[in-house]
Amino acid sequence: MEILASSTMAHLRRHADVAGTLASGICLIHCLLTPLAIGIFPSLLPWLPGDASFHRTLACGIVLLGTAAFVPGYRIHRRRSLLALIGFGIALILATAWCGEALPRPAELALSIPGSLMLVAAHLLNRSFCISCTACHSDDACRTTQL
Repeated sequence: MEILASSTMAHLRRHADVAGTLASGICLIHCLLTPLAIGIFPSLLPWLPGDASFHRTLACGIVLLGTAAFVPGYRIHRRRSLLALIGFGIALILATAWCGEALPRPAELALSIPGSLMLVAAHLLNRSFCISCTACHSDDACRTTQL
């Protein structure tokens, strides 16, 4: 039973950051393509979800999924720089979701795009540590990537 639990956690660590990267990537694509779509096809504007509640729900979903995906790998590697990266990314995404309507569109993009990029980078780095680490296949603390 213990071997199965260890194997399941190792499997979760290997694939959780993929889910976090995908969620953060969807956020990035939304931030990049929505203004482009509105500029090219203004008649789509009434059908695009763009109200504050949609953006807040999207941001909360991305933050919750991203955090849940980040934690298993972080618990092994404990890279504080990654914690700072994902923390700043989350802060930018949430700030944009709650204050974006008060900001000019370029400022909103200047906050949301780097926030999404930070989340994607944190997940990819976290995953790279798990791929190159032998401790990720057990419940031991990683000795090769702790800094």
